[in-house]
Amino acid sequence: MTVSFIRTIILYIFIIIALRLMGKRQVGELSPSEFVVTLLVSELATIPMQSTAIPLSHGIVPIFTLLA
Repeated sequence: MTVSFIRTIILYIFIIIALRLMGKRQVGELSPSEFVVTLLVSELATIPMQSTAIPLSHGIVPIFTLLA
């Protein structure tokens, strides 16, 4: 239980950083392509959150790749 909690907190921090780098604060300000990237980021973050067998880097690296 503690491992899942810590993994969730770490991914949450990386998602907040990623969204701040996008520069938008509200969903209404997003263009369609930015909205799709936001949905992809949330989907990529759920995979390592659900399974402790998957390393966190398998979620963090694709998130920052999308932002680049």
